[in-house]
Amino acid sequence: MDKFSNDINSTQIKSNEFRPNKNKINKEKLENLYVTNKPKQSVVFEFRKERYLEGIQNKELENKIDYAQKALQATFKMLSKAPSTGMEHLKIKKTNHKIKFNFKNFYNSSAKNSKTDGDINILVLLPFSNKYRSIGQKIRKAIDLAVIQSKINNIKFVYFNTGNDFNSNDIKLVIEKLNPKIVVGPLLRENLIKITPVLNDFKIPVFSFTNDSSLSEKGIWALGFSPFDQINKIIEYVIQCKKEKIGFISVDNDYGRKIYNIVENSEMIELIKDKIFINDQTFKDKENLKKIISHFLNYDKTNNKDLISNNEYDSIILIGNRNFILGIAPILTFYDVDLLKTELFATSVLNDKTLLNEHSLIHAKFPLVSETKINEFNELWKTVWLQPKTDHLTRLGYYISKISIWVASQEENFTDQIEKGKNKFSILDNKFIFNINGNVLRPINIYKIGKDGSIRKINSCQ
Repeated sequence: MDKFSNDINSTQIKSNEFRPNKNKINKEKLENLYVTNKPKQSVVFEFRKERYLEGIQNKELENKIDYAQKALQATFKMLSKAPSTGMEHLKIKKTNHKIKFNFKNFYNSSAKNSKTDGDINILVLLPFSNKYRSIGQKIRKAIDLAVIQSKINNIKFVYFNTGNDFNSNDIKLVIEKLNPKIVVGPLLRENLIKITPVLNDFKIPVFSFTNDSSLSEKGIWALGFSPFDQINKIIEYVIQCKKEKIGFISVDNDYGRKIYNIVENSEMIELIKDKIFINDQTFKDKENLKKIISHFLNYDKTNNKDLISNNEYDSIILIGNRNFILGIAPILTFYDVDLLKTELFATSVLNDKTLLNEHSLIHAKFPLVSETKINEFNELWKTVWLQPKTDHLTRLGYYISKISIWVASQEENFTDQIEKGKNKFSILDNKFIFNINGNVLRPINIYKIGKDGSIRKINSCQ
């Protein structure tokens, strides 16, 4: 396994020099793999763990080469995509052409040079150590998959480990050495905040995974599903469905206050009947928490001997993390809130296995980016990586990689492309619209939790 260092002269920066004497590859088996069109270029990619085709882990290679062969056949047959114009739609095509490998284009972690003439570098900022390393590894696998499918041979994804301590000067030195066309990442908002001044100096397009859209600006696009976009979708839904008595329950922190600030500046503020913010101390004191919720619901046990549904609100918006939702939702049910009569809204935090199977959240609703062909992608993922399912971040890594490859291959800079209307992308029918101010628009719908833990899209006020 490679060690990722923040020293730009170390293996942190990878070159694409290939040394056959150190990397044994079965070229006969590679010749049996397929690609969409008879390529004029080669394939450039690097695996961190599963280096099937580089032969760095020789024992694993012998056991998994058949998997690699089948995986890549499926890749090029099922999902081979080639971006074309600014309104690109990446189509699936069948194939019968053999892949031709130019071995000088493979990465080699022991090579000294980080760039060769004609290379187009994409700098990827992901955590490969410490707390979030598993997320970084999954996103990297998604990038590997996208690059394998690319027909452009001179684009390299070069990885910088944000899991270790680093400062903005480290990023500056890397950018000066690599001169990347695009920066993909980072994953965390605090890392984006740390490096934004450096990125602005170099004026390099940044496609970040963070969902904090407040960090978006010209040249920096936050592609995570923003909670601010989500609350706007909820506001749109409750106004459209003519709700009149809305309750707002939120964790008492900067996140919750920012969400409510959006509510205050919207048409929905006139529909808010009451609101409460719950801090950590109150949340841990269960008896006091129940009293606060009871008062919020205007609950009177003596007047509700027949267990009539609490109709204090026609909608309740619940803002907080997974544990907060798990702590509050059962109390609402305890005080006779019937989710068939009082609509309960939360953010996409509800799209979690535990929450989807929580009895007190049956019929709860939440906004979610509508993705297409997830099952098809999961089948490919299972074939390639022997893992059954993907999460939204992994798929986002694949979508961003596809878009990055197209953007990096264009001579014109991305902001100029956007101003000319070349800002719309469709990856496996999943739509992205990049705006010049850093906002990224994606289709959002309201989903409802079923009794079996499944979710379904709501098309009207129901």
